[in-house]
Amino acid sequence: MKRNQVVLIYGLPASGKYTVAKKLQEQLGGVLLDNHYFYDLFTDKIEVPDEKWGEYSGYVANIRNAFLDTLRKYYPKKHHIRYIFTSVILRGEKLPARLRKFAHDINADFIPVELRVDTDVLLDRCDTEQRRQRKKISNKGKYQQQLTRWVPNAFHSNHPNKLVLDSSRLTLDETFAQVKKHLKKFN
Repeated sequence: MKRNQVVLIYGLPASGKYTVAKKLQEQLGGVLLDNHYFYDLFTDKIEVPDEKWGEYSGYVANIRNAFLDTLRKYYPKKHHIRYIFTSVILRGEKLPARLRKFAHDINADFIPVELRVDTDVLLDRCDTEQRRQRKKISNKGKYQQQLTRWVPNAFHSNHPNKLVLDSSRLTLDETFAQVKKHLKKFN
């Protein structure tokens, strides 16, 4: 890498964000900051009713933003660091803008990677033991209800460094290879 990288892997739940990000971290190196790291701070301590999820997400976003502010202030001056963020992003959320600013502040390339997946594939992927263990949405009926709200409001980046990848029919290795190839453009 010639410069630092701030990679944002985003998409709907069960699109494979964490799985791809974890493989990127293992194969290419970097600091992985999965969106569930922030949500999981509270998962075992509180119960959030569905109707309060938006409010709860706002509090979690505040924690993530404080983390970004701290990272920006104390970020290691060593060059060639790759930060890999994952998140579900709906239109109007401020995370992409905050990450662009963070990338600018640490002299990094901002690289958004959108994982798009067909609804039927998302529903199949949501019902796994691994998702249940990580306390992610894993009930197909509940997830299908959420998708009716999320799909029309999903964020789509217009950043020039973006990669939009339909990974509905791709294996993890095929998805990873395409993301890796895209990141190499910035080396």
